[in-house]
Amino acid sequence: MAVRAHSLDVLVRRIDHYVDPSKKPAIVQWLESERERLLKIDERRRFIEALNAGLRQTSGDKHLSIFFREPGTPAADDVELGTFGIGKAELLPGGIAYLELSGFSNAPESVAAVDAVMSRVSGARALILDLRRNGGGGEVSFLRTLGHFFPERTEITSIEWRQCAPPPPDRSDACVHVAPRLERRFTDAPPSPAFPTQPILVLVSQESFSAAEAIAHELQSQGRATIVGERTPGGGNPSAGMDLESDYVVIMPIGRGIALDGTSFEGSGVVPDISVAASRALEAALAKIGSASSQA
Repeated sequence: MAVRAHSLDVLVRRIDHYVDPSKKPAIVQWLESERERLLKIDERRRFIEALNAGLRQTSGDKHLSIFFREPGTPAADDVELGTFGIGKAELLPGGIAYLELSGFSNAPESVAAVDAVMSRVSGARALILDLRRNGGGGEVSFLRTLGHFFPERTEITSIEWRQCAPPPPDRSDACVHVAPRLERRFTDAPPSPAFPTQPILVLVSQESFSAAEAIAHELQSQGRATIVGERTPGGGNPSAGMDLESDYVVIMPIGRGIALDGTSFEGSGVVPDISVAASRALEAALAKIGSASSQA
């Protein structure tokens, strides 16, 4: 109980860092009004579920959430260090490549892993990129993957990062928002991009989140891919993990994406070009490729 109570106290302070200061009063008010109810929940899982439900409802932000980090567990981006989120990769009949990605990694080693799997399926006339069970992840393999879908290094969505003024002496963890910092971002430039111009079809679902949505939105907005499947949840704000001076950690959105075409999927999700149940997305993508071939 004492650990949870202290974690909630720290969470109230951490909300200073949230990307949208206008939402801070409502979030803090909810935390304070629901404090006693939350602390009466015995089971940790139910405590986290109740806390996250309130945070998301109050903020409208699907990223803002709490999780419990078991002592000694690796960082989230390193959990799949052996595969870096890279799943099935194969060549289908008709010269179509299929690549499944379950996540993205921040590990430097993921660059070589992405290049290796792209090399295995390169030369195909089209690519089906399956992100239906991809919950997001890190920037390193994200940028490398995108780099294989353009003929050269290409500018993508910028990030407007929240910036803080120097904190007061009595609140070293405080964040008083000042003018944001704009970071221009670019894809990597692999020596031999695997699919620089070939058609790309991206499969998405209601489970595709965060970086998975970002890659679908990037390719769609730049006219490089057809998106197939279900509308995604809409987690577009870049986030960071902050401890609550305990094994509880808050995922805190601290920036905004600014796409080249001015569009955003934060809160609204990526709308597929071909809307179909996730279970039928691969079938629909294959049909789309077949239809395009017959018309060529």
